[in-house]
Amino acid sequence: MSVHYALITDDRTHELTTTNTSNPPTPTPPTAPPTRSEQFITAAVFLFPALALTVPDGYSIGAVALLITAITHLVANRRTWAQHPPLPGAVKAVIAFMILYALFWMGDAALRGEGVREFDRPSRFLLAAFCLSVFARARIHQAALWLGLAVGGIGAGGLAVWEKLIEGHSRASGFAQVIQFGNAAMLIGLMCLAGMLWSLQPPTTNPDRLRRTRRRRVLLTGLMGLGALGGLTASFLSGTRGAWLALAPALLVGLWAAVQLGKARLYLLIGPVALAVIATTAYFIPATGVEWRVDSAVNGVEAYFTEGQQGHGVGVRFEIWKGAWRLFTEKPVMGWGEIGYIQRTDALGEAGVIVKQAGEFTHSHNEWLNVMAKKGLVGTTIFAGLYLAPLLCFVQVGRRSSRASRSPNNDAVALATAGLLFTVGFMASGLTQVNFNHNIGAMLYAFMIAVLVGVSGPPSAARSS
Repeated sequence: MSVHYALITDDRTHELTTTNTSNPPTPTPPTAPPTRSEQFITAAVFLFPALALTVPDGYSIGAVALLITAITHLVANRRTWAQHPPLPGAVKAVIAFMILYALFWMGDAALRGEGVREFDRPSRFLLAAFCLSVFARARIHQAALWLGLAVGGIGAGGLAVWEKLIEGHSRASGFAQVIQFGNAAMLIGLMCLAGMLWSLQPPTTNPDRLRRTRRRRVLLTGLMGLGALGGLTASFLSGTRGAWLALAPALLVGLWAAVQLGKARLYLLIGPVALAVIATTAYFIPATGVEWRVDSAVNGVEAYFTEGQQGHGVGVRFEIWKGAWRLFTEKPVMGWGEIGYIQRTDALGEAGVIVKQAGEFTHSHNEWLNVMAKKGLVGTTIFAGLYLAPLLCFVQVGRRSSRASRSPNNDAVALATAGLLFTVGFMASGLTQVNFNHNIGAMLYAFMIAVLVGVSGPPSAARSS
């Protein structure tokens, strides 16, 4: 007896079969084409990364499109929705932490009397959780995601080059806050690199179509490469040092992907060299401004620890972190809340515990310290789950697809790699910035996770024999 699992990852359907050695596999009936509502979702999946940085409020436009198409698909299938199989545990965990994060943050704000304003950004995770619950049951062409990322990366890069090199801005920022622009551009660029795993895989072995397939592979790989180049260029031209921290864990994620595809030795020869070339090139080209940004950070660290300079640049950030840690130790369980944090850090600045300038900021410029100081250990645990649940989900997708057959599934590994790059990259950029305090940060993380997990398909569909 044989059991078949269908994993929809592109305009192709990959069938994964586990077979008892005593019986030959039986053919699986052809899959029906996507419905109209699924086609709408696919279009929205393209628009979200394509518009995120290239038009004003692009990330909001794309998120609204995702929400509308999710509602449309649910309404169109309302009579048969109960017949869908239950979602895998990994997907349920991602949805659960999104909901838990939103409810805890909004409930905490309500109990502390911080007003409806503090409901805004957490509520985006409720909407994203709904979208994910729909996307995980829909057939979405992953080509839409990759092409959207490529367009987004190329657009962000072109916009940054225009602002920095043509208009003469000190730092490229596009239509967003400069740090958020640099962070998002870096993540889009890295995900485009993962997309090259998808574009390099031939979708057919039919000799009559192989030549056309090769031409398409070259075209798509070149497009994904341009998207990666554009995203990384935009990040460097923005001068966002925190975004560059994502390059180090990206190297490890690349190694993980190479192991899944059986290319670890090749990657160890190419990966570190490629990263060194990218970093060195960006540093030594004066027009990027990377050299000045790096040197100023190094000088700021030296001045803080050797000369005690606390009131400028990096020194202020160290003082902010010092204050946030002090607040956490004072209320470690539930934290101070938003208003309490502002009032207490201002008091620390007035008392001289931290430099006065550090007491004027409303967040700690570090995602983890910010949550620890404002929400305590309870909030920090929930916040950690918001990152760890997607990470585990993507690891399962990649590992199961690579073990399902002798020939690794590049499509699934590409999606898993993009998901890991996005999640760990977001975590890395959060070491020097509180991304969730900005609309673009909250929207980008919530809805991109919904897209990546949803497009990856149920992890249980990739079970090995």
